[in-house]
Amino acid sequence: MDDLLKAIGAFVTSHILLHAALLTPPSVLSHARLAAVFLPLIWSCNTYSWSFGLGYIASIHALWAAELLLFRDPRKDFALLHFGSYSPLPPLPAIAIVEEKKDDSEEEIVTIAAVEDKPTLEDQEVNKDRPTEKVTTNGSHRIAWTEVYPESWWKRFVWVSKLVISLRYIGWATSDTQIILYSSQPPPPSSKPRTTFVIQKILVIALCICIMDVTNLYQYFDPYMQIETPIDEAFPRRLGGFFAKYHLDFFSPRFIRIAVLGLQQYSLFTLVGAIPAALFVTVGGVGLVDDFWGRVENWPSLMGSPIAIAQKGLRGFWGIFWHQLFRNILTGPGKALSRALELPPKSTTAYAIQIIIAFGLSGALQSNTLPRNMSNISPLRYASFFWIHGACVLYEIIVVRAAAMLGLNGPRPLWASTALAFARVAWTGIVLYHTLPVIQDELTRISRIFGLRTIYLLSLPE
Repeated sequence: MDDLLKAIGAFVTSHILLHAALLTPPSVLSHARLAAVFLPLIWSCNTYSWSFGLGYIASIHALWAAELLLFRDPRKDFALLHFGSYSPLPPLPAIAIVEEKKDDSEEEIVTIAAVEDKPTLEDQEVNKDRPTEKVTTNGSHRIAWTEVYPESWWKRFVWVSKLVISLRYIGWATSDTQIILYSSQPPPPSSKPRTTFVIQKILVIALCICIMDVTNLYQYFDPYMQIETPIDEAFPRRLGGFFAKYHLDFFSPRFIRIAVLGLQQYSLFTLVGAIPAALFVTVGGVGLVDDFWGRVENWPSLMGSPIAIAQKGLRGFWGIFWHQLFRNILTGPGKALSRALELPPKSTTAYAIQIIIAFGLSGALQSNTLPRNMSNISPLRYASFFWIHGACVLYEIIVVRAAAMLGLNGPRPLWASTALAFARVAWTGIVLYHTLPVIQDELTRISRIFGLRTIYLLSLPE
């Protein structure tokens, strides 16, 4: 117990150090010096936490600190997005985007120019006492505006506190181009009313709870979930008879068990996103939180659409369909290395570097979720699932780039597009069918140790 408390204390210390680093203005420590001073301290605390059993969250925090302090420079490049009138100060010089179009066949030419409004005498008097804090607004309508790294300590504290929990950078502009874009046009209208959004999330939460209860009930009838058996082991007579009764016996035992795991994981991650979304959008509707927490658009679904698999295969599965909680911390090192090597951002080599590093880190990160010192559980085997998928995604990219070089990526007839979509789904399904048992075996062994999950809504038959 004492070791656990020490590990938690070290983790809290690392989080405080990350706050302190980002609260330090550039006038005190430059980007390079900030990383040199704070990263070793943060990583030391993370290492201590990892050694006492908090390996997963310590690894995530270490990568997140590297993303914010080493691979990116939020104090220079990031801006917090606000949607609403900016009333405390008169408008600053706006940024105008002038669009020119020669004809319908050519792309728009975008020119960025600074537009300064002539200040009135009253504005000049106000501007004398204006703080040096830089806020970019979108001119007269001031519907959307961006807040760069503030000069005021309290505003900086709020700004940093929101940044360190924004793993997906939702509600942030992370480059000059995005800052200009958000600051020069009104924000897109809300996709759905607040009430509709909350009701939908409540229904999604209820559906996910029901799905998880059904999958928990299934575990009581499948011996694979209870004792050490192969994933391809045939169903017992009672369970096999159930599937035969509903004409589902053509599915293999492996497929059924993989589907149960997939439903559990999908429901779990959907709940992780839907519960806080419903809560904060609700309290945002009564004005208890600002638009960063309470705006509908700041709570996109954690899980993406399965249609992405038909559009992009495994790249769509990992890049759109599956949750993107750790996308930035896993791709950050690869992007930084590509920039250091001066590779074109969209080149095949740059993508290959990002994929190899991202899936390599992902395997190492996920293996830290397994209990240590258990002889029948293999973290290396668990991590190999992500490494295999990284190789398959890289193979997809090479095939797509080769097809582009051969001129095969042009417009296609409907039958060809449909056949290609089915081929992508089949390819993804085959890869998952043959690789998911690698992690399912390890997760099921852990589940057996902790016992079968409790059923809340359903009841066991007599």
